[in-house]
Amino acid sequence: MNRDFVGFHHGNRYVDFVQLLWLFNSPRETRNIIRLDLHEAGLLYKYASKVAAGNILEIGRYWAGSTVLLAVATHAKDMTKVISIDCIEGCHDPDADDWLNEYPWKNRIDIRVDNSHTMENLPLSMLFVDGDHSYEGIKKDFYHHWNYLHGPCLCHDYNELTTPGVTKFIDEFVKDGYAEIIEQEGTMIALRKLKDYEI
Repeated sequence: MNRDFVGFHHGNRYVDFVQLLWLFNSPRETRNIIRLDLHEAGLLYKYASKVAAGNILEIGRYWAGSTVLLAVATHAKDMTKVISIDCIEGCHDPDADDWLNEYPWKNRIDIRVDNSHTMENLPLSMLFVDGDHSYEGIKKDFYHHWNYLHGPCLCHDYNELTTPGVTKFIDEFVKDGYAEIIEQEGTMIALRKLKDYEI
């Protein structure tokens, strides 16, 4: 990884989406560490950068490219914490792992190995769901965290042919009046919460 490019030797330059280009490869079929295309990542960055304070919960870390993106998008916001949860230990990419370990403000980044369906609930300023892509899996994630969310929810792999369970659940959730889709780029959607889930 070219760390000069990402800013390790340039003071506090952790604030620019351009510095994240090392995470990507194009076209979509050869996505790199981040596993999102540029437009999808741009949408995630946009909403994360608007969070002034509170917790951002990322469900599903994989190679941790999106974790790095969330760290950069919220850089210099001491009151914003990024919590990344995955059932698999480690980041599984040495560049992302090195970046997160050497990030000078890594106390804002909470890497957890746990079950997102049963973890302790926290108040959330933003939720990013990209974990269990089965219908039952995404349903459990939404139901477990939804009532603690006080901001936008972004979800990856909506209308993706290989993950029909994601699309089916989101469509039902929207139809039932819990949320509305306010923006979409590729298979990334941004949802506005309309009401709590009725248990």
